[in-house]
Amino acid sequence: MKESTAPIFLGRDAEIETLAALADRVAAGQGAVVLVEGEPGIGKSSLLEAARVQLAAGGLHVRLGAAKELQQDVPFAAMRPWLDVDATVSRPRSDPICELLRGGDQAGDVAATHEIAVTEAILDRVDVWCATGPVALIMDDVHWADTSSLSVLRRLCSVLDDMALLVLLAARPLPRGQALTALAADLVERRAPVVQLGAIPDAAVAELVRHMVGAAAAPSLLGEVGSANGNPLYITELVAALIREQAIAVVSDTAVATGSVAGERPSASLAEAISRRLGFLSRRTRNVLPMAAALGPAIDVAELAAVLHSPIADIWTAVAEARESGILAVVNSDLVFRHDLIRRVLADQVPASLRSALLRRAGQILQTTNAPIERIAYYLTVGDHELDRTSVAWLVAVADKLVIRAPELAVQLLRRAVTGTEFGSGPRSVLIRLYATALLWNGAAAEAEAEVRVAMSRRPENGDDVEMHWLLAQACQAQGRITDSVAIAEKALTTMDLSVEQAARFQRMCTVHNFFLERFDAAERAGQQAVAMGESSGDLLTTGYGLTALGALRYTRGHLDDALELSTRISSTLADGTGPDQFDPYALRALCLIELDRPTDAEDVLKQAIAHNRRIQGVYLSSNLVAKARLHLLGGRWDDALAECAASTELPNSLGYASVAHSMTALIGIHRGTFNPDTIPAPDDRLGHTGYAYVHAWVDALLHETRGRPDLALKLLVDAQQRLAGGLAAATLYYTFPDIARLAAEVGDTAAARSVTVSADELAARQPTASRNGTALLCRGLADHNPDDLWAAAEAFRRAGRPLFEAHAHENAAVLLADVGRKTDARRALADATRLYSRMGASWDAARTVSRVRPYGIRLGVRGPRNRPKTGWAALTDTERKVAALITEGYSNSSIAAQMYLSRRTIQSHVSSILAKLDLRSRREIAADMAATG
Repeated sequence: MKESTAPIFLGRDAEIETLAALADRVAAGQGAVVLVEGEPGIGKSSLLEAARVQLAAGGLHVRLGAAKELQQDVPFAAMRPWLDVDATVSRPRSDPICELLRGGDQAGDVAATHEIAVTEAILDRVDVWCATGPVALIMDDVHWADTSSLSVLRRLCSVLDDMALLVLLAARPLPRGQALTALAADLVERRAPVVQLGAIPDAAVAELVRHMVGAAAAPSLLGEVGSANGNPLYITELVAALIREQAIAVVSDTAVATGSVAGERPSASLAEAISRRLGFLSRRTRNVLPMAAALGPAIDVAELAAVLHSPIADIWTAVAEARESGILAVVNSDLVFRHDLIRRVLADQVPASLRSALLRRAGQILQTTNAPIERIAYYLTVGDHELDRTSVAWLVAVADKLVIRAPELAVQLLRRAVTGTEFGSGPRSVLIRLYATALLWNGAAAEAEAEVRVAMSRRPENGDDVEMHWLLAQACQAQGRITDSVAIAEKALTTMDLSVEQAARFQRMCTVHNFFLERFDAAERAGQQAVAMGESSGDLLTTGYGLTALGALRYTRGHLDDALELSTRISSTLADGTGPDQFDPYALRALCLIELDRPTDAEDVLKQAIAHNRRIQGVYLSSNLVAKARLHLLGGRWDDALAECAASTELPNSLGYASVAHSMTALIGIHRGTFNPDTIPAPDDRLGHTGYAYVHAWVDALLHETRGRPDLALKLLVDAQQRLAGGLAAATLYYTFPDIARLAAEVGDTAAARSVTVSADELAARQPTASRNGTALLCRGLADHNPDDLWAAAEAFRRAGRPLFEAHAHENAAVLLADVGRKTDARRALADATRLYSRMGASWDAARTVSRVRPYGIRLGVRGPRNRPKTGWAALTDTERKVAALITEGYSNSSIAAQMYLSRRTIQSHVSSILAKLDLRSRREIAADMAATG
């Protein structure tokens, strides 16, 4: 009797129906994610294959992938099978994701953004796939996935609701690493379906046995396989072993266990079943397979022959026999073990010491081949042996690439190298530098600092000392200790013999960090020195840093024309780009234009800044999104502001702008009467909050006012004004002045009224823009009880394009006019205020205005202002209408973002808002609804 090796999938009808229902949902344009869980051999991979066939038949474009045990320390390794399809369409090197994954030849100083860059590129790619039709992304063995890939999966699951995307994952239930646990928790929170695979039913067991032996199974045979507990792989191996032992006979079209077997053999383990199958192979094959299994799931015949010191022909013969027996199979052109559980059983036959030596030898031999450096590194990390000189030399040669491609493996190998036998002071100093770099890339800044400090205490040569100082400065910076990083940089500049390039790096660090530390005099000196250094050496980037520091100082002190001129010089200096450095040549100009009341120009420059940061995946993308939210907040485009805030909060929060975005969202919520006090996070001391520190105080103050405590609200705002007037937030602190002046008038605090008026006058004197003049007029008008100043303030704010503050001026004018008996003028001011508030949806402000004039007998007209509808097409903003129109034309979010010069996350926020306002579920429904409504 010959066993049948044809694939068969039985007993999973309910699970298939579940996946089919999700496929229908995705085909309709609404995303879904499902996790398949089960023990090894229970049929997860078979279910995924059956799902692949059905999904493809249902019109979904299917991409298959599987995580691999040997690549758990290789970032994004589990993602690569999905992406490899694209790489085969065109030249792999032309694919930007391939370029990012390779990472170039040098690790450089961009560790903080490399993973962000790859993640964003992958999400953009998935978005493009989904724009062409429904997509199914299938990943098997997620329990082996690297942390970077799991992070991408979490991000995908958070944005797929309105995408035509099905994410189908399979994993063992236990054990789970931290990253997989976090993904599973996300799936639970979003109530994603989980398919728990258990034993297949008895009827399916009988059918599987019948398929293998070619006849219906008698009770004796079914009893023999009962020890498999319904596990398909276990059943398959047991029956295969019985067939090879000729322990099954077909009698009258019924397969029975022979008498010598039935009821006599104790329940066999899976390992025993596999071992019995191997017993029929030749000795050579039985010797080769465990060794191959110990090296990993895939087999390269040439490499295996080299590692085992065997002729390739002998290895090929053994491999061919294993394929014939069903132990090996070809999957996606790779020769692999048919099931990882089989490989593990075979690998366990190799003693631990022998396996370690085998892997070490594989790593040593493959150094002379074109094998992937990640695989060589993995082999070398196994065991606790010391690296030989050849391996150390290889490690030094590939370290920069390995740090990017597999930072955890790089850390393990370099740690072993620096603690091994002395190879001489030269090589060791190089290894220590590389080790510290790997630690920084791997997020272990504190450990990197400790290693560098120990190395520096040994007094290396001056050249090494310079590099160690640079690494130390970076390590301190990565831990948020920029005071220490500046001290290290300044010491290097004043005490060390630096090359021009080295001096430029330290000088750039000093310019930026002294400004962020609010050491403005030191930042001025550093900026001037950077400009001089850059211009004398032709180093445009250093010149750009110096100009930025000087321009930022002028901006912060309110000298906007000077700051704008410097920002123009930055743009012209760095017109050809900034290389790999995380520098934004546009941000300062955009901020100046906002404050100069040139909102259209500011928005255009912010679009450039966002496109630039999207292109290089710069760390300042979040700050540009917040700046754009601020622009829309001032301009009354509050839905657009909320979209930018939402996009910013989804970014990595390395600079602390998430709390600012949350505060701005809360500020709009208070004005609209929709704010939930539990949604605003506590402020922190990072750059983002420091530059916008008043926003959190502003939210707290208005929240107290809504609760009937105007005195406490005023105190909070006055304290913030006094505390922040000389720091990074000084340039825009005046946004709070109208509320200070109003509250001071309400509670009768003349000292606060006069103080804020003086501050507003000083700011306007420095740069008499319409918005600053309007602020000064409003404060003076309230302090002097002069409604004419408030009329003038309203006109100034109208010219500046700031409707919220224009409404504030009309509101206060209405109160003062009513107080002096000019009721007709008061009604007109009241109507103007409520009209502006209603246009923005500022229902709390409108209600406050009405209540303030009610004691004077002033009422709104019978009709009063009308708010914009909250649902339906009329509720969409101009931006949302543009996005909806592009969706109907079939553009992906990434393509729409590129066309509108927005971030993909902003477009995602707009899409979510459109769906909510239209009460729709998917992008396809947007297109259909737009067509139906004309």
